Amino acid sequence: MKGKIKDHWAIHCRCLLITCLLLSSPLITAQEAEESKQIIKAIQGLSDKDNLPDAHDIVLKMIEGYNENSYKKEAFYYYNLYRRTSVDAVLHRDSIQAQLNHIKNSSDLISKFVIRPFDFSFNFARPNGESDEANVTMLLFEDYKSIFADNLNKKRGQTIRASQNNGIFETIGHKNISSFLDEILGDINLFKENSNIMLLSFKGPLYKSNTKTYTYKLIGQKQVDGILCDEIAFFCNNMKENAFAGNLYISIEKNPKLIKAQFTFNNSESTNFLKDILLVHSFGSEGSIVMPIKQESILLVGDDANRMMAVRRTDIFLNYSFNESDNNLRWRIHRERDYFKRDSTYWAAIRPIPLTESQMQIGNLEQAADSSKRFKRLERIISLALNGSYSLGGIDGPVELGPLTHFLSYNDMEGLRVRVGGNTTIRFSDQLQLGGYLAYGTKDNRVKHQANLVYSTYPKQKYLWEYPKKLVSFTYASDLNIPGQDMLLMNRDHFAQSFTHAPTNNMSLQRIGLLTFESENSHNLTYKIGGKITYDRPMGVVKYAQAISPSDTTIIDNITSSDLILSLRFAPGERFIQRKEKRTAIRRATFELDVTYRKGMKGVFGADYGYDVVNFELFKRFDVTRNIAQIDTYLSGGKIWGRVPFPLLFIPEGNQSYVFNSRAYNVMNFYEFATDRFVAGSVNTTFDWSPIRLFNKDNNIKIGVGSKIIYGPLSRANDPTYHSDLFVFNNGITPLGNTPYAEVNIGLSNIFNMLRIDYARRLTYTSTDNTEGNPITNGTILFSGSFSF
Repeated sequence: MKGKIKDHWAIHCRCLLITCLLLSSPLITAQEAEESKQIIKAIQGLSDKDNLPDAHDIVLKMIEGYNENSYKKEAFYYYNLYRRTSVDAVLHRDSIQAQLNHIKNSSDLISKFVIRPFDFSFNFARPNGESDEANVTMLLFEDYKSIFADNLNKKRGQTIRASQNNGIFETIGHKNISSFLDEILGDINLFKENSNIMLLSFKGPLYKSNTKTYTYKLIGQKQVDGILCDEIAFFCNNMKENAFAGNLYISIEKNPKLIKAQFTFNNSESTNFLKDILLVHSFGSEGSIVMPIKQESILLVGDDANRMMAVRRTDIFLNYSFNESDNNLRWRIHRERDYFKRDSTYWAAIRPIPLTESQMQIGNLEQAADSSKRFKRLERIISLALNGSYSLGGIDGPVELGPLTHFLSYNDMEGLRVRVGGNTTIRFSDQLQLGGYLAYGTKDNRVKHQANLVYSTYPKQKYLWEYPKKLVSFTYASDLNIPGQDMLLMNRDHFAQSFTHAPTNNMSLQRIGLLTFESENSHNLTYKIGGKITYDRPMGVVKYAQAISPSDTTIIDNITSSDLILSLRFAPGERFIQRKEKRTAIRRATFELDVTYRKGMKGVFGADYGYDVVNFELFKRFDVTRNIAQIDTYLSGGKIWGRVPFPLLFIPEGNQSYVFNSRAYNVMNFYEFATDRFVAGSVNTTFDWSPIRLFNKDNNIKIGVGSKIIYGPLSRANDPTYHSDLFVFNNGITPLGNTPYAEVNIGLSNIFNMLRIDYARRLTYTSTDNTEGNPITNGTILFSGSFSF
């Protein structure tokens, strides 16, 4: 269920971020935004000017010079980076009162319950220069850091000196919104082969091999920052390519340099939610060394001119140095203590550009939002949708109840399950969290419980699990668990799990004590060490029985295990939205590798068995060129050394619900197979096309196909046929045989930009085979969330 819930929250996080930004502003665009749109239209019309002189050779010469003289080629470089990101609504000064009246008098549900709560923001509109427009800054993010590198010794480092996130939408999390905007706006380098923006990969027009796919035309000459430049238009003739189009301003000299680039998407119609985007990069030089000095991005999001938000990012590069003189540099990503608690005096001293009038009102806007009952009510609804929790003592109270989706569920062993739980928040302590729950089943009449304590070694802004983590945690739990799943994640009692296509009658009662230390570094390398004690007692139809002889069977009431655990996870380049301890990826890593080693220590705290376990999982995503398809691949494997009964073997994760799970086997029952060694793989392919487009070319529904397979016949060392001290397989659980288990699925995704429907079918171990225990489902319809740009 872990994968299902993660996908479910990915949809809510992304859709709510976009919806809140769009619907909060039934506004007209600013003059600056309108000018940007006119520039974009001019750039997008350049492909018609085929009679202009070719400028390919000028561009190639400039690229060659940049590759030789880029600041990144220096033995040592150091600079400071100031970044400001704002989300602004813009109003016409003469129409503010009219728009307020329209919002107040409108009776449609969107205006009444989504737009009206933002009416207080109109009071903070401030003039936009000498134009007829006024800005309202809804969100303002500022970051200041030092970046340095020693190329001779191949060392890189950053020092995060200051960071602040201001504005409304705090219930979503300013850091989450900032991370989301980081991925939307991307990190564009025109000289790089590919750059990511809007979660898509775009070809760099100044990467030498990419110049074959671009066209460059000389428009004329123009003064830019006092330098005479060739004005060169560039675009990509193939509209199916993710590429840029715009103007380059290259100095007219023996060794030409790029002074400025102004560009947009070659074809913006291929992205959802996007209206227009304008990007401006400016460069400078120190002697022969070329480096960026300013980068600006303006993104317009919405459906039309009356529902538009302007997102603007400005990066300013300062204080370049190419002589290593500071021997105290930390060669990693280092965050100065309390970097997110800098006062206004500090920010005033380091800002290279002043705040606008609208941005200076951000504190007053926050206070007004806190005083608005309608806005606070909307925040609570958003909080419930995102976190599934209800905060006591205000929207950011010290205690919250949840997750509400787990408060009521049903399964065959417990009947109706009622659960009440919660935890403290950052308002209670920015380094310590207490939590837990109580649960009761009306059928088994048993009380279950869990208690958690988590300590962060340094303060956090919203959640203790924020990047980078450095946590000590202790958990004690007593509850029913589905073998093959992790009870401490406790996703089995999510409300969606109440609806299943096979009985849920194979759980065991577990009592678990777990102590861990977890740490991650700037390279997204995470390690966790811990100790775990597990008491396990079968409560379902499966029994722990030893067949001493054909006529002598001994029932074992329970088993105990004590594990020493070491796990590593490496996910370079991963970006995510944080939701308490869970993370929803908004950009998957280059690859993801998880490796776990467990040492079972017989006799320690009464443990019955000694063993060694190693398992791994590798994920890699492939993008087929020209947006044809996206392929997600998983490879995993594991092995157990030592003789252990089947409850301690690998139990593949089945899925009996009607929610599609990309990680589990969707047509396999819970507790169906066990093995002591395995190799498994899965492939999920999403094509940027579906048969529906034969009838409606503008439809964005996509077709997805996938397959999963696991192979791992049980070895003789853990086969109860050869060892009478092992538990015999019974009541539906069987050893995985020489035939691999395999299943396939096909479905449609991006339905209404948020829904996916699949049909999954198992290819082996079907109901026509000689199976025992729970009935086998050969095929089923499954639902899940789906969202893409």
